[in-house]
Amino acid sequence: MNNFIVQHAANSIKTVGYTPTCGICNAVKKIFVAENNFLIFHPGLKGQVNKLAACLCKALAGILIWGMMIPCVNAQQDLNYAVHANIIYRFTKYIDWPADYNSGDFVIGIVGDTPLYEELDRFIANKTVANRKIVIRKMSSGADFYNCHILFICEDKSKSLLRIAAATKGRPTLIVSENSSGTSRGSCINFVIVNDHLKLEINKANIEDRNLNIASELLRLGTIIK
Repeated sequence: MNNFIVQHAANSIKTVGYTPTCGICNAVKKIFVAENNFLIFHPGLKGQVNKLAACLCKALAGILIWGMMIPCVNAQQDLNYAVHANIIYRFTKYIDWPADYNSGDFVIGIVGDTPLYEELDRFIANKTVANRKIVIRKMSSGADFYNCHILFICEDKSKSLLRIAAATKGRPTLIVSENSSGTSRGSCINFVIVNDHLKLEINKANIEDRNLNIASELLRLGTIIK
């Protein structure tokens, strides 16, 4: 068993829960139980094999979900907005909204002319957020964004980003952009192309200023911008 993986998992088990119905958790647990020397060299983990298995399961899930989700793209060609749609939907799993925003439809607003609307509409078909219907709305830069949970500002409307961020200041609206200076202009998460790869820039302060909580798993997948 790889000692680095074991040590990394051992440092993380306190924050992870074991799921008895999870096939991966159970498979990993069997590996640890079969590893005769494991508890000899790690006696402090006796009785915590469930948590350790859950930790590795969680790490593997992150690789499977996110590693395949941000493939190499050619910056000289049209962006594959199906990838954007997938990632934006995943944000709903790693961002927590205030309790009073957790009822009714989950609204994703899109400002600007972008293929994302069609791709997102296709991707979220039959999907929900905590059993709530997802509604996608095309919006003008001067619209009232009060009910939006996620608001995507496309490149051709980047000049409106500062104004939109100011208009929604203090509201639990996750602003997502695709501009080189997006996070410095009020965006919470910004899509950028780096060495032909689609990357995430994350402004944690902007997110927290909107009374939103971001999971550490998502923070680790992006570049933190201050």
